[in-house]
Amino acid sequence: LVKEAVRRQRSRHKDKSKNPGFDSSKPLSLEYLADRLDVDEPMWGFLVRHEGRLQGFVTVTTFTNYQKTFKWDSLNESAFVHDDDKAKQMRLAGIQKSDQDGSLARKLQATVRGGDVWQEGVVWPRIAEISLLGGLGCGRILLELVLEDLERMKASSKVNYDFVALQATQNSIRFYESLGFVRVGAVTQEKQNAEGNESLPADQTISPPRKRETNMDDEAKGEAAHESAFLALPQNYVASKTCAYEVKKAGEQLQA
Repeated sequence: LVKEAVRRQRSRHKDKSKNPGFDSSKPLSLEYLADRLDVDEPMWGFLVRHEGRLQGFVTVTTFTNYQKTFKWDSLNESAFVHDDDKAKQMRLAGIQKSDQDGSLARKLQATVRGGDVWQEGVVWPRIAEISLLGGLGCGRILLELVLEDLERMKASSKVNYDFVALQATQNSIRFYESLGFVRVGAVTQEKQNAEGNESLPADQTISPPRKRETNMDDEAKGEAAHESAFLALPQNYVASKTCAYEVKKAGEQLQA
C-alpha cells in the first residue's frame, strides 16, 4: 500500500519545478512497519477498507525515546545536519514551516517524562505520536480523524496529551504542514568518538524503537538503573525509576 501511494504521488509530481518541496523519498520499509507494530505501547488507530481491500491506515502511540540524552532543540545546528542545501534554503526562507525561534522545542522539552532507556524507554506522556500513516487518497481524512479524537480525549492518569509529534519523509512535509504541523529539531549527546565529535543528530521526532534483548547481570542492571536516575525533569517534578510525578499543585499528582 505505501509503495503504491508513493508511485501515485510521483506520477502527480513529475514536474518538480512546479513542486519545489517534493522529493521522491522511499516508502516506509516493511521492517520499520513491523518494528513499530511490535514495540509501540499503547497503540490505537484506524483502518480504511473498500470491498475488503486495505486503502489506508494510521496508528497512534505515546512518544517514547531510547536515548538517555535525547533533547528537543531547534536551535542546535546538529538537528538539521542532514538537510541538503535546497532543504536548508527552504527552511530558512520559511517555505517549509519550522520552529525557528526554538519556542516549540522548549515547550516539548519542559513536559514530564520518565523511564529506563534499557527497558521500556523514556516515555513522554504529554506527547502523542503518529507512528504510522499510509493511504490511497484517504491519508488526510485518517489524520484529521486522529487529531479530532485526541482533542476530544478526556485526560486521565495514563493519557493526557498536549502535543502531537510524527516522523515525516521529505515528500510528505508539505502535507503535514497543511494540517498545522511544524518541523522541530531534536538531538542526542554521545560520548566523544575518535574524531572528537560530541553532538550527533537525532531523528526529527524519534528514532525507530527496537526491542532490547540483553542478558545483563545484576550489577549491569544496577548501573542502567543508576543512569536512568539522571534523566532531566522540570523542577516541579519528582521521579522514581519508572514514574514521574507533578507536585506543582497542592493535593494533586500526575503519574507519567
